[in-house]
Amino acid sequence: MGKAEATIAYQVPGEQLPLLSPPPPSAPYLSQEEVVQQARAAPWKGLRTALLCLVAALFACMLATALALLLKMHRPAPPLSWWQKAAFYHLPSTSFPDSNGDRHGDLEGVRRLLDRLVELPVQALVLGPVLEGDGANLSSVCSSHGSLEKLQALVADGHKKGIRVLLELPTWAETLDLVTEGNRTGLHLKRALQFWQTQGVNGFLVAKDPLWRLDAVLDAWSELESHRGMDQGEERVLMVWDQSGTCNISRHAPSTVILACNLPGRESHLTAGVLAQRIAAALEHPGGAWPGWTVAGGLPLSLDLEEMLAVLLFSLPGTPLLQGGVGSPVPLGNSRKPDTNGHPLTALYHSLLQLHANSLALQGAGFTPVPLANHSEDVFAFVRPGACSGILVALNLDSQPCHLNLSQPSFPNRARVVFSTRPERQSDVKMEEVRLAPHQALLLRVPSEIGP
Repeated sequence: MGKAEATIAYQVPGEQLPLLSPPPPSAPYLSQEEVVQQARAAPWKGLRTALLCLVAALFACMLATALALLLKMHRPAPPLSWWQKAAFYHLPSTSFPDSNGDRHGDLEGVRRLLDRLVELPVQALVLGPVLEGDGANLSSVCSSHGSLEKLQALVADGHKKGIRVLLELPTWAETLDLVTEGNRTGLHLKRALQFWQTQGVNGFLVAKDPLWRLDAVLDAWSELESHRGMDQGEERVLMVWDQSGTCNISRHAPSTVILACNLPGRESHLTAGVLAQRIAAALEHPGGAWPGWTVAGGLPLSLDLEEMLAVLLFSLPGTPLLQGGVGSPVPLGNSRKPDTNGHPLTALYHSLLQLHANSLALQGAGFTPVPLANHSEDVFAFVRPGACSGILVALNLDSQPCHLNLSQPSFPNRARVVFSTRPERQSDVKMEEVRLAPHQALLLRVPSEIGP
C-alpha cells in the first residue's frame, strides 16, 4: 500500500456523501439592523397596518354588540319606598271616634281603630287637621282632639302594627306683608315640620289650594329634604292633594312628594279619552312628583260608575288615597264584616285592597296603554308590568256589552282571570274573544312586556 488509498465512501440509499468530506456551507443569518430594515420595507409595513386596523375594527364591533345587548336587557327598577307601595287612608277630623263621651272625636278613638286598618289592609293613615298654632307655627295639638301625648301614643302604636301616620296641614291666615312675614312663615313652618318628624310622624298632607300656602310648604319641605342625611331613618313623604281636576303643580317638587289627583267622573263624563288625558297629566308631569289617585266625595254617582272608579283607584300607576268619613265605602267601624255597614261597595273595596297589597304589578309606576281601534272611547285598557308577570286591566265604560280582541304577539292564547266586577264562569279567557258586560272591569294575568 504505497499510494494513498481513495476516500472511503458509505453508500446510503438515495444519496452518496463522503464521510470525511467538509460540511456544506450554512445559510447566512440576518443581523438585528437588517431585520428592522426588512420589517420596515414593503410589503411588511402595509400588512402590519392592515392587521392592526382589522383588530381595532373587530374590537369596536364587539364593544358595540355588548352595548346593544346591555341596552336591550331588562334592568330591574330601583326598589320602591314604603309610600310608593302603600295604600293611604284619609280620615277627616270630623269623623274621629269619640272615646270619652264628650261628643268630640279624639286621637284616642282613632288609636283604637288601628287594628281595623291592619285588617283592610291599609299601610298609612292620614289624620285630618289636628294641629294649631300662631300662623304657620303649627307646634301644638288642638285640645278638642287630644294632646301631644295622645298623638305620640297613636303614632307609636301605629308603627308597631305597620301603620305610618301623616298629618294634614290646616290653612292659616295669610299675612299682607308678604316680604317681611314670608321669611318668618317659612322659618316657623320648617321648624314645625321638623318637630313633628322628631315625634315619629311619617309625613304630611296639604291641599293644592290656596297656592300661597302650597308654595310655603314646598319651600320648607325642599329645604328639609336637601339637608336630610342617609342616616336619618325612614323616608318621609309630602302628599299634595289637587282637587281642581288639572292634576299638576306649577313648580318643581322634590322626589318625596306625591301629587294626589281626583279621578274623573264627577266633573265630566267618564270616557277613555278623558281617562287618558288625566293619566298623561299625572305621569308626564315635569315637576317630578310621584302620581297618586283618589275618588273625591260629592254627588252620588251610579253604582256602575263607582265600581269603575274603585278599580281605577287601585290599578292605575301611583299611590291610592281612600277617603274615609261619612259615606265612605270603607268606614272604620268596629264590625269585621264588610257587608254589615250598608255601603254596597265595601266588599269590592276590600277585595281591591287585598289585591293591591299582594300584587307587585299594581305597585309602582309602570304603565302601558293597550290600543283598541274599534273601542276608542267606550273601553279603556292598559298593562301594569311586574317583575315576572303583568296585569292587563280592561274596563267597559259603556252601557252596552262588547267583544274585544286583546291578543298581542307576546301574550299567550289564554290568560288567567285575576279579578272581575262581574261573576266569571271560567278561570281563564281566550285573548281573541274577551267579552265584557256593561260597565265591567276585568283584570288578567299576562307577560310584563307588550311586543314581539
